[in-house]
Amino acid sequence: MKQFVFYIFIVLTGSVSAQDPNFSQFYNNPIYYNSAMTAINNGMSFRLNARNLWGPIPGRFNTFSTSLEAQTVYKMGLGITAYSDVGGEALLRTSGAYLNYSYRPIDTKNFILQAGVAGGFVQKSIDWNKLTFSDELDETLGKVNPSSFNRPNFNTATYADFQSGLVMRFNGATKKHRGAFKRFSMTIGGSMHHLSQPKDVFLGDNITLPIKYVGHLSSNILFNEIIIQPGFIVEKQNEFRTFSFGANIVNKPFTIGLWTRNRTAALSGKQFDSFIATFGVNLPDRGTMAWRIMYSFDFTVSRLKTSSYGSHELTLIMDFSDRVLFKGRANSKSIRRRYQCPKDFSGYQ
Repeated sequence: MKQFVFYIFIVLTGSVSAQDPNFSQFYNNPIYYNSAMTAINNGMSFRLNARNLWGPIPGRFNTFSTSLEAQTVYKMGLGITAYSDVGGEALLRTSGAYLNYSYRPIDTKNFILQAGVAGGFVQKSIDWNKLTFSDELDETLGKVNPSSFNRPNFNTATYADFQSGLVMRFNGATKKHRGAFKRFSMTIGGSMHHLSQPKDVFLGDNITLPIKYVGHLSSNILFNEIIIQPGFIVEKQNEFRTFSFGANIVNKPFTIGLWTRNRTAALSGKQFDSFIATFGVNLPDRGTMAWRIMYSFDFTVSRLKTSSYGSHELTLIMDFSDRVLFKGRANSKSIRRRYQCPKDFSGYQ
């Protein structure tokens, strides 16, 4: 019965077209969405993201992502990204691992331009024996008939995958006057995923993974001791489109926020998919290391709201502000990166 529910879910949601897993806390998973964000901040960062989608629906819909990024000498950044996505009691599992590289052609005190590329391998696997097909079902007796589907001899698909991106960051300050912000930073960028459009199916020879386009913006605005972090992300992949926007408010050690996910940038009530509440704790710094833990809950408002009961997402972030790779192989001039985020924004994208 669970397999049948999963099959009905696939049909009703139109998910037969391949789509990348996404995260509500996109701002806490930057190099997953844009390789140009690799080492956008000084130092080294480790991130771990876990997402549980629609827990009450039979079957597992879990996504995990981890990344490690670090600045290097000569205005470069290196990173590693890996993720695993499981849908429907391991009926379909997708795993990927990428190497990320970024470079800053423009690097000044108040503006940087950074480009990035990533390449890796993706593997998909499916268990044909756990699938239920329509010709196996009887209206009254359930799954009693043999299926005419001829199961292939293979259950995995592996392919190389590539992406590229560009990002700009602005840093500014104004004089404090009647509550006006005195410091701010803004990051805006875009990326393209699946540039080689690899074959991403188990059946059919002419079906390829469509290119995914991502545009994003995030900002940090300092009001006295409070940081306001508005932002948005736009994703487009074939017929799949999503637009997320909102803001977090940081008053150390706590972070709270409200976000929403919409099918388009038009704020139509019928297009909303979910509202997202976030809560986080910024743990005390230990020398040059800072910790953050963020939790978010998606309140589903689409047609699945009566069955899904929302989604959970948890993020752990560790920042090491003094780490530079290959530091011993270069002189101090090549290590120094002139652009610096305001001290108050240390560790924030």
